[in-house]
Amino acid sequence: MQPAAPALDIHLDLSQLEAAARKSATSARALVNRAVCDDQENVLSVAAISLDSAAKFLNRGETDKARDALRAACHYAGCEEAAAPKLAAAALTLLNNLPA
Repeated sequence: MQPAAPALDIHLDLSQLEAAARKSATSARALVNRAVCDDQENVLSVAAISLDSAAKFLNRGETDKARDALRAACHYAGCEEAAAPKLAAAALTLLNNLPA
């Protein structure tokens, strides 16, 4: 069972996005601890690292790098091995809320 993805408002500033990315990374790490196989553990670990990286980039105001990290998180959380659609949806929501 997957922890609930953080709910996001449509208009978020970078500090709120950073906090949501950190919360999603924590959720991803919790999923890693319950992974049923090595493949699932590996892709969830990469998703967690990508979300942590996105949070760090958002903290520095580097939205282009945060966008790349969130794309990676979406990819890894959304792959079949991860079996984490809520995490992928949370990463996609973060990505969609990044300023242009």
